[in-house]
Amino acid sequence: MRYLAAASPAFLRRHFAHGVGAASLAAAPSLVFNAKDELQARWVRRLCHRHVELPRHVLPASHAFVTAALAGMGWGLHPQALIQPCLDNGSLVELLPATPLDVPLHWHTARAASSLLDGLSGAILAAAHAALLPA
Repeated sequence: MRYLAAASPAFLRRHFAHGVGAASLAAAPSLVFNAKDELQARWVRRLCHRHVELPRHVLPASHAFVTAALAGMGWGLHPQALIQPCLDNGSLVELLPATPLDVPLHWHTARAASSLLDGLSGAILAAAHAALLPA
């Protein structure tokens, strides 16, 4: 699944007027889904080649996460498929274009055979192949 670092245009102007780097990221509020969400830290580590302590707001709901970004509360890594309309209309912008974070997804099922589970797995895999980037 492709994630993009994005924020509102006003947030970008306020916090990243002089560029996106370790110092500006350490001062700008980030958005995280929960305590286990390491996406923002991974993206920053890849960008800055070191750990940067990020100030953060915790928002454990996908749509609240996007709403907070739209309201200018912070920047975050969002699923591209979820925020594409916001990118298209300019209400969200990427912090640094062409710096996505791609995260592999895995589908796990029980070993017990079940035609119902097989049908569900087939539908999920077909939808994933249609909507996600190839591995």
